[in-house]
Amino acid sequence: MKPPKANTKDFEKVKVGEMIPGIIEEVQYHQEHTFKGFQGQPDTVQPAVRFKFKLDGYEHPHYTRWMKFSYHEKSNLYKKYVSKLVEGAMPDMDFDLDLLTSMKIKTVWSETKGFQSIDAIYPDGDKVKPDAKLPEIDLDEPPVDESQAEEGADAF
Repeated sequence: MKPPKANTKDFEKVKVGEMIPGIIEEVQYHQEHTFKGFQGQPDTVQPAVRFKFKLDGYEHPHYTRWMKFSYHEKSNLYKKYVSKLVEGAMPDMDFDLDLLTSMKIKTVWSETKGFQSIDAIYPDGDKVKPDAKLPEIDLDEPPVDESQAEEGADAF
């Protein structure tokens, strides 16, 4: 008897070592993410964050790994992303990470043992200002259908 076929997923690989433009499509959060212990250390459960990218020329989204949600000077989130994308970034600063959503970026990827990860990320234009505000949404107003709004604008 043969074992049942395992579910396999095909992943869209990006070009390694080249500058690839795109946008940060979404910042994803997980309040109780389990991080595997390193060299015999116990696993820890902590808030985590990762970025979802829409890269130019690629059909599927690409993601960073889950990172501890911390702006500590030695954290990967701060060193690799916040310090590169936020104007005047400082460790442990008061900053809303959602301000990076829709930011135009350039990325450089690497591959180790079949796993791809970001080597570097740069803003494609200005860095985000830490005092910028997220667009306010009036929850009392019904959403506007943009296709109707554009048609109505032409009528005048």
